[in-house]
Amino acid sequence: MIISEKRLAANRRNALKSLGPTSPAGKAACSKNSLRHGMLAKSIVLEGESRSEFTALVNSLHGEFQPATPAELLLVENMAAYRWRLMRLWSIETAEIEYEIRRQTGEALTADPPTRAMLALRTISSESRRPDLASRYEHRHRQSYHKALDDLLRLQEIRNSATRSHLNP
Repeated sequence: MIISEKRLAANRRNALKSLGPTSPAGKAACSKNSLRHGMLAKSIVLEGESRSEFTALVNSLHGEFQPATPAELLLVENMAAYRWRLMRLWSIETAEIEYEIRRQTGEALTADPPTRAMLALRTISSESRRPDLASRYEHRHRQSYHKALDDLLRLQEIRNSATRSHLNP
């Protein structure tokens, strides 16, 4: 799985914005993150994909959303998994189109790149149901990501409201 250098740099910048945990309990929980992320990566990242890029994605989401409870942490990890699988689908689609372009013969070889890509897509669509399945998987992963994000934001709002009400009686 390859993400762009620009995206990876943005992930790292976002992760650096985190001030980290300040309470002893938070520090104790964070000390287990590398083990937890490593175990998560083993479950999500396929051979040939980059565990370090996946970990950077997880860290970026942690830095941005600062999960403070086990439920929030699970939602952030789910978001990372859904996003990773979505990027995997895009990589597979690109590989499939490029493979078909390399298999082309005859007049297709002299066509411009967009025409060659269109011909490759036509071949893929006529020979398999793969594009339809990929579209369904992409839709499912995107929906799952946004559902986890909505749930996370709702939990954080509830937690923040409870904190505000305790501070302002």
